[in-house]
Amino acid sequence: MDSVKLRLAKRDLVRDILPTLQTGDIILTSYGSIIVKFMRLFQKDKVNWGHCLVVKDSSTAWEAHWRLREYSLSKFFSNKSHWRIARKKDITEAQRAIMMKVSPQLIGRFYGIDRIFLQFLDHIFKTNKFSSIDESVYNQVCSSFVAWIYEIACRYKFNSVPWMSCDPDDIEDDWEKYPDRWEIIEEQLP
Repeated sequence: MDSVKLRLAKRDLVRDILPTLQTGDIILTSYGSIIVKFMRLFQKDKVNWGHCLVVKDSSTAWEAHWRLREYSLSKFFSNKSHWRIARKKDITEAQRAIMMKVSPQLIGRFYGIDRIFLQFLDHIFKTNKFSSIDESVYNQVCSSFVAWIYEIACRYKFNSVPWMSCDPDDIEDDWEKYPDRWEIIEEQLP
Protein backbone atom coordinates (compact mmCIF):
# COMPACT_ATOMS: atom_id res chain seq x y z
CA MET A 1 0.00 0.00 0.00
CA ASP A 2 1.36 3.39 -0.86
CA SER A 3 1.95 5.97 1.84
CA VAL A 4 -0.90 8.28 0.75
CA LYS A 5 -3.50 5.50 0.98
CA LEU A 6 -2.15 4.39 4.36
CA ARG A 7 -2.17 7.96 5.68
CA LEU A 8 -5.80 8.37 4.56
CA ALA A 9 -6.76 5.01 6.10
CA LYS A 10 -5.22 6.06 9.43
CA ARG A 11 -6.95 9.44 9.28
CA ASP A 12 -10.31 7.74 8.68
CA LEU A 13 -9.62 5.23 11.45
CA VAL A 14 -8.85 7.94 14.02
CA ARG A 15 -11.62 10.28 12.89
CA ASP A 16 -14.45 7.85 12.08
CA ILE A 17 -13.82 4.47 13.73
CA LEU A 18 -12.04 5.02 17.06
CA PRO A 19 -14.84 7.24 18.44
CA THR A 20 -17.31 4.36 17.89
CA LEU A 21 -15.28 1.69 19.70
CA GLN A 22 -16.69 0.15 22.86
CA THR A 23 -15.32 -1.69 25.85
CA GLY A 24 -14.50 -5.25 24.78
CA ASP A 25 -13.80 -4.60 21.11
CA ILE A 26 -10.67 -6.48 20.05
CA ILE A 27 -7.85 -5.20 17.85
CA LEU A 28 -5.44 -7.47 15.96
CA THR A 29 -2.22 -5.97 14.55
CA SER A 30 1.42 -6.77 13.71
CA TYR A 31 0.83 -8.43 10.39
CA GLY A 32 3.95 -10.34 9.37
CA SER A 33 5.85 -9.85 12.64
CA ILE A 34 8.58 -12.25 13.79
CA ILE A 35 6.03 -14.03 16.00
CA VAL A 36 3.75 -14.54 12.99
CA LYS A 37 6.62 -15.90 10.91
CA PHE A 38 7.51 -18.35 13.67
CA MET A 39 3.91 -19.50 14.12
CA ARG A 40 3.59 -20.07 10.37
CA LEU A 41 6.33 -22.67 10.60
CA PHE A 42 4.20 -24.90 12.82
CA GLN A 43 0.59 -24.28 11.76
CA LYS A 44 -1.36 -25.52 8.78
CA ASP A 45 -3.85 -22.66 8.75
CA LYS A 46 -2.80 -19.17 7.74
CA VAL A 47 -1.45 -17.01 10.57
CA ASN A 48 -1.88 -13.26 10.05
CA TRP A 49 -1.54 -11.41 13.35
CA GLY A 50 1.05 -11.23 16.11
CA HIS A 51 -0.46 -8.75 18.57
CA CYS A 52 -3.86 -7.97 20.09
CA LEU A 53 -5.51 -5.54 22.49
CA VAL A 54 -8.89 -5.07 24.15
CA VAL A 55 -10.57 -1.69 23.88
CA LYS A 56 -11.26 0.03 27.21
CA ASP A 57 -13.11 3.00 25.69
CA SER A 58 -13.05 5.00 22.47
CA SER A 59 -9.61 6.47 23.24
CA THR A 60 -7.82 3.75 25.24
CA ALA A 61 -7.06 0.02 25.13
CA TRP A 62 -5.59 -2.57 27.48
CA GLU A 63 -2.38 -3.98 26.08
CA ALA A 64 0.38 -6.36 27.12
CA HIS A 65 3.56 -4.59 26.07
CA TRP A 66 6.72 -4.62 28.23
CA ARG A 67 4.21 -4.15 31.01
CA LEU A 68 0.46 -4.53 30.94
CA ARG A 69 -0.88 -1.06 30.38
CA GLU A 70 -3.66 1.23 29.26
CA TYR A 71 -2.56 2.90 26.07
CA SER A 72 -3.87 5.62 23.78
CA LEU A 73 -5.43 4.19 20.64
CA SER A 74 -4.43 7.16 18.49
CA LYS A 75 -0.79 6.73 19.58
CA PHE A 76 -1.01 2.98 19.10
CA PHE A 77 -2.19 3.27 15.50
CA SER A 78 0.33 5.99 14.60
CA ASN A 79 2.88 3.39 13.47
CA LYS A 80 0.56 0.58 12.32
CA SER A 81 -0.08 -0.27 8.70
CA HIS A 82 -2.45 -3.24 9.13
CA TRP A 83 -5.24 -3.98 11.59
CA ARG A 84 -8.47 -5.82 12.14
CA ILE A 85 -11.05 -4.75 14.73
CA ALA A 86 -14.06 -6.83 15.84
CA ARG A 87 -16.90 -6.68 18.33
CA LYS A 88 -18.70 -9.59 19.97
CA LYS A 89 -22.31 -9.11 18.94
CA ASP A 90 -23.94 -10.31 22.14
CA ILE A 91 -21.69 -8.66 24.71
CA THR A 92 -23.74 -7.07 27.48
CA GLU A 93 -23.28 -3.91 29.51
CA ALA A 94 -22.84 -6.12 32.59
CA GLN A 95 -19.96 -7.94 30.86
CA ARG A 96 -18.39 -4.62 29.86
CA ALA A 97 -18.64 -3.49 33.48
CA ILE A 98 -16.80 -6.64 34.59
CA MET A 99 -14.06 -5.90 32.04
CA MET A 100 -13.75 -2.36 33.42
CA LYS A 101 -13.41 -3.78 36.92
CA VAL A 102 -11.01 -6.70 36.40
CA SER A 103 -8.69 -5.54 33.61
CA PRO A 104 -7.05 -2.69 35.56
CA GLN A 105 -6.07 -5.15 38.31
CA LEU A 106 -3.21 -6.41 36.11
CA ILE A 107 -2.00 -3.02 34.83
CA GLY A 108 1.68 -2.54 35.62
CA ARG A 109 2.56 -6.26 35.64
CA PHE A 110 5.51 -7.30 33.49
CA TYR A 111 4.97 -9.02 30.15
CA GLY A 112 4.99 -12.82 30.53
CA ILE A 113 8.11 -13.79 28.59
CA ASP A 114 7.95 -17.32 29.99
CA ARG A 115 4.34 -17.69 28.77
CA ILE A 116 5.39 -16.78 25.22
CA PHE A 117 8.09 -19.47 25.48
CA LEU A 118 5.46 -22.00 26.62
CA GLN A 119 3.24 -20.98 23.71
CA PHE A 120 6.15 -21.53 21.32
CA LEU A 121 6.49 -25.06 22.71
CA ASP A 122 2.74 -25.53 22.18
CA HIS A 123 3.16 -24.61 18.52
CA ILE A 124 6.18 -26.83 18.01
CA PHE A 125 4.47 -29.86 19.57
CA LYS A 126 0.92 -28.99 18.38
CA THR A 127 -0.64 -28.95 21.85
CA ASN A 128 -1.83 -26.51 24.51
CA LYS A 129 -0.34 -28.49 27.39
CA PHE A 130 2.79 -26.41 27.95
CA SER A 131 1.08 -23.03 28.30
CA SER A 132 -1.81 -24.53 30.28
CA ILE A 133 0.65 -25.47 33.02
CA ASP A 134 1.04 -21.81 33.99
CA GLU A 135 -2.33 -20.71 35.40
CA SER A 136 -0.97 -17.49 36.91
CA VAL A 137 -3.12 -14.53 35.88
CA TYR A 138 -0.10 -12.32 36.58
CA ASN A 139 1.91 -13.89 33.76
CA GLN A 140 0.28 -12.49 30.62
CA VAL A 141 1.14 -11.95 26.97
CA CYS A 142 -1.13 -9.91 24.69
CA SER A 143 -3.40 -12.76 23.59
CA SER A 144 -3.67 -14.47 26.97
CA PHE A 145 -4.59 -11.07 28.48
CA VAL A 146 -7.39 -10.64 25.90
CA ALA A 147 -8.56 -14.23 26.44
CA TRP A 148 -8.41 -13.90 30.24
CA ILE A 149 -10.52 -10.73 30.12
CA TYR A 150 -13.11 -12.55 27.99
CA GLU A 151 -13.00 -15.66 30.17
CA ILE A 152 -13.66 -13.63 33.33
CA ALA A 153 -16.25 -11.23 31.89
CA CYS A 154 -18.07 -13.39 29.32
CA ARG A 155 -17.13 -17.00 30.13
CA TYR A 156 -15.91 -17.15 26.54
CA LYS A 157 -13.04 -19.19 25.08
CA PHE A 158 -11.60 -18.24 21.71
CA ASN A 159 -11.44 -21.22 19.36
CA SER A 160 -12.16 -23.45 22.42
CA VAL A 161 -8.64 -22.74 23.71
CA PRO A 162 -7.93 -22.03 27.41
CA TRP A 163 -6.98 -18.40 28.08
CA MET A 164 -3.45 -19.47 29.09
CA SER A 165 -2.84 -20.90 25.61
CA CYS A 166 -4.70 -18.45 23.41
CA ASP A 167 -2.69 -16.70 20.68
CA PRO A 168 -3.82 -13.98 18.23
CA ASP A 169 -4.47 -16.62 15.57
CA ASP A 170 -6.95 -18.38 17.89
CA ILE A 171 -8.83 -15.10 18.21
CA GLU A 172 -9.00 -14.58 14.45
CA ASP A 173 -9.88 -18.24 13.88
CA ASP A 174 -12.80 -17.79 16.28
CA TRP A 175 -14.00 -14.72 14.37
CA GLU A 176 -13.89 -16.69 11.13
CA LYS A 177 -15.43 -19.86 12.57
CA TYR A 178 -18.32 -17.97 14.20
CA PRO A 179 -19.20 -14.95 12.03
CA ASP A 180 -22.64 -14.90 13.65
CA ARG A 181 -20.94 -14.01 16.97
CA TRP A 182 -18.59 -11.29 15.68
CA GLU A 183 -18.89 -8.08 13.73
CA ILE A 184 -15.78 -6.89 11.90
CA ILE A 185 -15.78 -3.15 12.55
CA GLU A 186 -12.76 -2.14 10.51
CA GLU A 187 -9.84 -3.77 8.78
CA GLN A 188 -6.78 -2.61 6.91
CA LEU A 189 -5.37 -5.74 5.36
CA PRO A 190 -2.22 -6.07 3.28
